[in-house]
Amino acid sequence: MAGALGLKLGGPRLYGKSVVDGAFMGNGRAAATAQDIRRALKFFRRVALLQIIAYAALALIIWRG
Repeated sequence: MAGALGLKLGGPRLYGKSVVDGAFMGNGRAAATAQDIRRALKFFRRVALLQIIAYAALALIIWRG
């Protein structure tokens, strides 16, 4: 998702008083905006719809076979 949105997500973060040294995902900008969240949701919905269509097609193939 980070790469698809042109973002750089993850990396070091703070949990309570502990710092977790996580890896970054993506090579884009690190500051996400509200627009990026909208774009992520739109992308997620499209991919979920494609997945549903693929599963339905597979079910039809198996059911007819």
